[in-house]
Amino acid sequence: MTRRYVGYVALLGVVVATVGGQRRTGAADPAPSVSLRRIETPDFLTVPPALEGKPGFRIARTAPTIDIHVFEGLPSAGPKTLWSNWGDGCVASNGRYYFALGNHLGPEGQSYLYEYDPHHRTVRAALDLREALPESKERYAAGKVHSRIDQGKDGLLYFSTYWGKIPKEADFQAGYLGSVLLRYDPSSGRSESLGAIVPGQGLPTSLLDPRRMIQYFTAVYSGDFVAYDLTARKVLYRGSGDQQEGSRNLMLDAAGHCYFSTADGFLARYSPSENRVTRTRAQLPLAAGAAPGKTGGRFLRASTRPARNGRLFGMTKDGALFAFDPKTDMVTELGANFLKGEYVAVMALSPDEKYLYYAPGAHGQSARYGTPVVQYDLAKRERKVLAFLNAPLRDRLRWNVGGTYNLKCSADGSRLYIAFNGAPLDPNAGRELTFGQPGLIVLNIPASER
Repeated sequence: MTRRYVGYVALLGVVVATVGGQRRTGAADPAPSVSLRRIETPDFLTVPPALEGKPGFRIARTAPTIDIHVFEGLPSAGPKTLWSNWGDGCVASNGRYYFALGNHLGPEGQSYLYEYDPHHRTVRAALDLREALPESKERYAAGKVHSRIDQGKDGLLYFSTYWGKIPKEADFQAGYLGSVLLRYDPSSGRSESLGAIVPGQGLPTSLLDPRRMIQYFTAVYSGDFVAYDLTARKVLYRGSGDQQEGSRNLMLDAAGHCYFSTADGFLARYSPSENRVTRTRAQLPLAAGAAPGKTGGRFLRASTRPARNGRLFGMTKDGALFAFDPKTDMVTELGANFLKGEYVAVMALSPDEKYLYYAPGAHGQSARYGTPVVQYDLAKRERKVLAFLNAPLRDRLRWNVGGTYNLKCSADGSRLYIAFNGAPLDPNAGRELTFGQPGLIVLNIPASER
């Protein structure tokens, strides 16, 4: 079997009981809640030496406070264990923030779903994904949750598992099925597996249309775009693998059309009413200084929900920021996201639609320039750093903050929830690591900065 792989090379315990063919966490809250530590310091506004004199951004006047929990004691499953976060989380209708951590292993991988309670400022493990899978657990990926976590109109959270270490052909021949679609009920703690909806494939990217209850994916190895009806429990569309590029981000407009990027840098549109894909006239911008005709990283890597005027905001893998109007297929270039264009895996539109929030340097690179958290003013087209997190946290926690694939804004716009990858500082190590020990950071944005 020939497979096409497109991708990037990455406890609190929880008891799970089975109830009526579904699974739920035990009623006694078996996973202990851990309180986050608050840090308040003007050092968050200190520009790191690597950025001194660099143009293109300004610094906030008032430093934020942060609440933080660094996950220690996550279980090792051997030398290739790499606890990390790879997919965007969800602020659910109950006000709590959900995110996942995994050990980055292949068929034997493990992940946990976590719940952060902003009222009590505590985090706990809500679900052991291995226990939520069908009985033949070795047949299903669980080393990562690389997809988004989204909430449907039924109140349930939907997300897919993924592998970390790339499975071998022998694994598939032995019955390995790849990614599984799961749903989780925040009110009861019950979870259910919907199975390997695209057998033999990984599902690193997802996006839920909660009104129509259609979940969209890109599949690895095939590169196919997939539309799955959650109510009917069936695949509506699978195809366009010869067009789709990047396998890492999808956009949904207010009319329910889903978009993915093509190999030549355009956007393709899926219509659920027509159940077909068409190519749009919208071409993604090139990164600053890129040669004309270059495609390279000219594909979707991050995007937002639609604004009230219908516009969507996104970034390419090369760091080009843009606005897209689905009514006209027009793309407006907004410049580089930071410096000359950095790798950003996730972004959020503020509730008042004044700002975009993101953290440049997703794959560990953010440590090189102090782990900035950026607020982009859409009216002024201005980049403002709310905090440089790295140096203060190195000093206080001996923890090197790497980067993030997971960033959400609270419903009132006052907080950013960010699951960062990171690693402990080890003076005996040959180089500084940025993966292996993730942490949760809640950045409290001063009222004067929003």
